[in-house]
Amino acid sequence: MTTPEINPAPSADPVYDMARWRVLEWQKIQPEEGVYRYYRLTLQQNLWGEWELVKSWGRIGQRPTRVVRQGISSPDMAETIAADVDKQRRQRGYLYCIKP
Repeated sequence: MTTPEINPAPSADPVYDMARWRVLEWQKIQPEEGVYRYYRLTLQQNLWGEWELVKSWGRIGQRPTRVVRQGISSPDMAETIAADVDKQRRQRGYLYCIKP
């Protein structure tokens, strides 16, 4: 009698495409009102090679107030989401921040 495998190993190792990983960030700084905020989108792959979009926001210089992970089917889908986020952030007074 043979024992069945509980969790069979995956047939192939995940493929990571790190050239497509992205970090986009917007900031809103209004010192007279005490506003120092950021909003960040991170496109990355998880441990299994699946694409995910991580949204995080909070006060500049502190840990994120909120982090939301969203599974997506492809990096191209993230481009559409990023365009919508950019429009919303700019309407709320945020500026796109280019990080080195």
